[in-house]
Amino acid sequence: MRKMITLFFIVCLILSGCSEDGKADWKTSPTFTKDKMTLHGLEGKFGIIKVNGESDEPEFPAGGQGRLYQLYFLEKDFNGKNYKMTATHKDTGETVKLYEWAIENKQSGAKFGLDKEGLWKISVVVDEKPYIDFVIEAEKKE
Repeated sequence: MRKMITLFFIVCLILSGCSEDGKADWKTSPTFTKDKMTLHGLEGKFGIIKVNGESDEPEFPAGGQGRLYQLYFLEKDFNGKNYKMTATHKDTGETVKLYEWAIENKQSGAKFGLDKEGLWKISVVVDEKPYIDFVIEAEKKE
């Protein structure tokens, strides 16, 4: 009986790891509103918003010139700590460094661009410790 339970547990672990190339993890993260701003990230923890560029372009335009973003660290007081932000493209697996800077007054600016259209997983690390991952979609301006 014990061997059967162990075998069942192993089969469940294997099956849970085979979720169509991790597609379940690659859904665009929902936006949320804070202080009349629509932010990308995770409500109550982290938010990012584009602060320049054309009003009719996507939040995360693909290709071309980078944009300026404002980052909000909503959950903890990380003042004086450093963060790093990277992005991994869903289709190519390519990971690029987006920005690295200090956090002041629970926020920071960042300037970056994404060269390819598609889904990108943004990862934020604070003082070398993983903080948050969320998924955005980079789109070409129509």
